[in-house]
Amino acid sequence: MSPAAGKSPAPEGRYAFKKNERLRERLRRRSEFSALFQSGKRIHSEYLTVILATNPSGVRRLGLVVGKKVGKAAVRRNRMKRLLREFFRLNKHRLPASQDILIVARKDFSFMKYRDLCGELDKVLAGRMKA
Repeated sequence: MSPAAGKSPAPEGRYAFKKNERLRERLRRRSEFSALFQSGKRIHSEYLTVILATNPSGVRRLGLVVGKKVGKAAVRRNRMKRLLREFFRLNKHRLPASQDILIVARKDFSFMKYRDLCGELDKVLAGRMKA
């Protein structure tokens, strides 16, 4: 659609949502999650546990675990996942390539603002992110 039709043009560059790219950057199989849980390096914070491991594919991949223990309502769990996916989308260029990242929610952080969550994740991933 053209901008004249009232719709904004599609975003360009590294922040754009592209379906094929988005699917390649996700951990989806149970075997991928199990392998990360068994052999990944864990980093803990108050609200999150981040599990990191290298992968041979050359692509950064994200996996999220937000269980019912953490957020009783689906609305809260979905908000937590949306915040984490947005952080990954905006900061993936700062993360090392060929890295699997699994983020496990430990406590309900659905009340947090996005910038507070960014600060939490920046602390957790401090040595692994580029400036």
